[in-house]
Amino acid sequence: MDRLTPAEEQVMLRLWKLEKGSVKDIVELYNNPTPAYNTTSTIVRILERKKFIKHKPVGRGYIYMPKVSRESYRQYLTEYLLKNYFDEDKTELINLING
Repeated sequence: MDRLTPAEEQVMLRLWKLEKGSVKDIVELYNNPTPAYNTTSTIVRILERKKFIKHKPVGRGYIYMPKVSRESYRQYLTEYLLKNYFDEDKTELINLING
């Protein structure tokens, strides 16, 4: 699995919330300022290329759905952080979280 860029993560967070939706639906979940439709559409295509989402044609457009669950990406990120930032020491991570 690839790590997502911050912009890609923002799109995925909204798509996970929607469960399925168009680019317009994704854009509408942003607070002001909302990203441009074309920018979001480009990110959606990148996410599809990375195999994080899939689409189905509906009318003249597409509906997008996550292929990777929020939980599996969260697990991947946790393992990535433990390995690369905490030398696989879960106690150190827990201590950081608990302050």
